[in-house]
Amino acid sequence: MKIRIKETNIKLNTGLSSFLDKKIKALDKFLPDVPDLLFEIELGLTTKHHQKGDIYKSEIQVQLGQKILRSVSEKDNMRSAIIESVEDLERQLRKRKDAYLARRKLK
Repeated sequence: MKIRIKETNIKLNTGLSSFLDKKIKALDKFLPDVPDLLFEIELGLTTKHHQKGDIYKSEIQVQLGQKILRSVSEKDNMRSAIIESVEDLERQLRKRKDAYLARRKLK
């Protein structure tokens, strides 16, 4: 499993980076037999001139065969945005896991 992180208008600190790694590696249990799985993650601020509302954005994208699974979340806290987008991606992975593994066995 590979993780590619893009930072938009923020600088990722070590605490947030380790938190993100832990959350993404928890998704690996849904697809343990998939080699070279690439998670593309974008974390950032939606704008620099925001005073209220959801300003942190977490976007996770993973390619699963021919399908691309994508999850986006905007919250007032970066950790909350990460948690919500990981949970949404987990839901999508659970839904498509069996179909993907069945297609791989047919090849």
